[in-house]
Amino acid sequence: MAFPDDVPTVHQGDRSIQLIDWLVGRLEECLGEVLPLQTDDLLKDYAKDARNSMASAIEQLNRARAKKERQLGGRTS
Repeated sequence: MAFPDDVPTVHQGDRSIQLIDWLVGRLEECLGEVLPLQTDDLLKDYAKDARNSMASAIEQLNRARAKKERQLGGRTS
């Protein structure tokens, strides 16, 4: 797994926001990869829990990103 420094598409800016963007991207990729597991009767419940946990993590990270952006926007030079 590549860290933000290794990914050429990471934009310049605050490191925390870069990391959040990277994590959200990876979680969204994994969220899509979990979907096929929901058709497996033995894994259905685990896949549902994983999907819900990843969706919650994405939501929390988006809230954290918005809070960080407000914090950075409020700085005076």
